[in-house]
Amino acid sequence: MSTELISNLKSQIKLCQQLFEQLTEASPSTPTPTTPTPTPTPTAIPTAERPKKRYIKTEEILKIFNITKAQYNNILVRIMIY
Repeated sequence: MSTELISNLKSQIKLCQQLFEQLTEASPSTPTPTTPTPTPTPTAIPTAERPKKRYIKTEEILKIFNITKAQYNNILVRIMIY
């Protein structure tokens, strides 16, 4: 089992090396830098927009899940127990 896995990984490595060689041969016009290039400054990652509401009303939750107030209360009690 392990020899089969190793041989499979070796073949995948050979495939990757061939693809890499093809990519480097396809773009000879790009010069290879002799001096180290400065590291780029990280850009700010856009964050998710915060909702305007701070909470969801109970009536909205009941409509979304199509449950009654008693069922909702039972769910909350079960959560609080655990």
